[in-house]
Amino acid sequence: MDKRAAAARIEKLKEEIRRLNRAYFIENKPKASEDVRDALKQELIALEKEYPDLVTPDSPTQRVGAPLDGRLPKVQHLSPKESLQDAFSREEIEDWMDQMRRALGKEHQHFECIVELKIDGLNISLVYEHKQGTYHLRRALTRGNGIEGEDVTHTVRTVEALPLSFAVREDDKLPRYLEISGEVYMTKAALKHLNKDLPDAEKFANPRNAAAGSVRQLDPNVTAKRDLSIFCYALDPKGADALGITTQKELMEFLLSKGFPIHQGYRMCTSIEAIQNVFDGWKKERSTLPFDIDGIVIKVNGRRLQRDLGSTAKAPRWARAYKFPAEQKTARVLDIQLQVGRTGAVTPVAHLTPTLVAGSTVARATLHNADEIERLDVRIGDTVVIQKAGDVIPEVVEVLNNLRPQGTKPFHYPKHCPSCGANLERPEGEVVHRCPNPKCAAARQERIEHFASRHAMNIEGLGKETVELLLAEGLITDPADIFSLAAEDLLGLPLFKEKKATNLMESINGARHIPLERFLFALGIRHIGRESAELLARRIRWPAEKKEVEVRQDAGPQTSLFGEGRKKVKLHGITMENIAATLQKIAVDELSAIDGVGPVVAGALKEWIMDEDHRALLHKFGQAGVLALQPEGSHAPQTFAGKTFVLTGTLPTLSREQAKSLIKERGGKVSASVSKKTDFVLAGAEAGGKLDEARQLKVPVMDEGKFRKML
Repeated sequence: MDKRAAAARIEKLKEEIRRLNRAYFIENKPKASEDVRDALKQELIALEKEYPDLVTPDSPTQRVGAPLDGRLPKVQHLSPKESLQDAFSREEIEDWMDQMRRALGKEHQHFECIVELKIDGLNISLVYEHKQGTYHLRRALTRGNGIEGEDVTHTVRTVEALPLSFAVREDDKLPRYLEISGEVYMTKAALKHLNKDLPDAEKFANPRNAAAGSVRQLDPNVTAKRDLSIFCYALDPKGADALGITTQKELMEFLLSKGFPIHQGYRMCTSIEAIQNVFDGWKKERSTLPFDIDGIVIKVNGRRLQRDLGSTAKAPRWARAYKFPAEQKTARVLDIQLQVGRTGAVTPVAHLTPTLVAGSTVARATLHNADEIERLDVRIGDTVVIQKAGDVIPEVVEVLNNLRPQGTKPFHYPKHCPSCGANLERPEGEVVHRCPNPKCAAARQERIEHFASRHAMNIEGLGKETVELLLAEGLITDPADIFSLAAEDLLGLPLFKEKKATNLMESINGARHIPLERFLFALGIRHIGRESAELLARRIRWPAEKKEVEVRQDAGPQTSLFGEGRKKVKLHGITMENIAATLQKIAVDELSAIDGVGPVVAGALKEWIMDEDHRALLHKFGQAGVLALQPEGSHAPQTFAGKTFVLTGTLPTLSREQAKSLIKERGGKVSASVSKKTDFVLAGAEAGGKLDEARQLKVPVMDEGKFRKML
């Protein structure tokens, strides 16, 4: 066969393989046997081997690439990834619906929702690049921390159901990149087949763990043999707007039309009763599905209403995950021990006979606090009912008193810390006992583990065992000591070889210059979570440091996405001395006045900084070269401080999220509904009922031009 004939045959083979794959993976109506599809693929491989210049990136043969030779690289998402807020009862769904109705106003008391299955897999973001009327797969990223994820393009390409490219209309207005989200999963049958050939110690406990482990393989050839699947369900807002998609249902239809697998069992609902019926139906049929689900996802169908409802700092207000009740099992209580947390909180933990619950073996379960132990009357030797709260954290929910052995004694809560022996305290109005000793070894270890955790400093390789070893060897005594470690300190320790020591040192050095909000969260100050830390980082006037430091930083959002153009840049930061001085100087009332902070967080922050040991810790961080980077927009004048805005309609040049960001950067608050407390309504084209409400309440209304002048 000459080259011209080969080229024609290759195109026909690719087209036929894609047709058969679509019938098999998308339509669930196989038109040929597995052997036939394999035979066609082998013929294509042979022709491409003979004429390598005819190979295209979207060929069915190009799904497996070369193995990676190291850890998975971290890459920034095109846009931050949100997580869904969970609901566990009909009452919670009803409350959520009421909240949305109040936010949307009288004109939208009745709206349509789409209900999809909540697949128990690994969230993946797929980035496609537009070239001459076709989008080509460029990147596949795990969700990671929502800002950046692991680059798993090399393994996700092996998922046969996923199109490597798809055609679109010729349109200059289409964005260069489309970001499609989905869930990579493994069927129950595929897991059974995989585990059959693995040693007992390496068998996967459930399909989700198997899918996650397979996607994170360095060698895509391993992943290709594991029969992964994917369902897609989301598209980035900019792309959806450009494609004229106005509802979630249209979005699903678009994905299906372009060859993306979706679960076609979604339902359209206009009432809570209908949603509950769908929930109950899938709950009954859950065990018959070929894959695992842990609930349903309810989304407002109209994308305009989605924009009006907006998002919190963590989750969209227009969607909920309605989770199935946790699977319950029984186990025997072997012991009850106390666990000391990073803030000194002491939590009782039941040690159990190992029991398989919701796909993983549980040997410990939280008892929450002394009051809960007394309420349940849990005793050593009891048979208890356990479940995973939110399908994640094991907890004891009931004692089976009829199975209680003779001679058991009520559990008396200890008076002393199990780690340091200090007298435990229970502050007035709290249910938690605390160890007051700031030098308690158990609390110290928890603080260091928290400091290094993913959402804090994100120091990979510094997990529980490593922290425990470094403390035992006397190499660290507090989080600041981490930055004084040298590779020579690590080599020779039981857990370390040269590569592991090098990797940990690289991760530590990469954390020396960290966004301020992550550093504040990493300090482990009581009551200060990720959202509070971000508010403090943006709202307090932190003095910029004149000294410059050189760090490696991504050149921009798109070059960072594809790992191109990384270069050294100079950044101004906030020194530890300036952090300490600012926190000492600022008044509690001023902190409390920050919207979203309040007196509890303000008091905890002031109490922390007034401790001499904590100020010494900050100084130690500074001596080790740690520098906090100021959040974007934090230098903006606080012209909207104390002001509440409501957005409605479409602005000429600003997206809703851009307008919100500008308001928040300047100290303002954005609300979803108009009230007497609203200071301004920012209105664009096709403004709805919110504009009428503003006029009735005599709330000032402005357009984008006036808004920009106020900036």
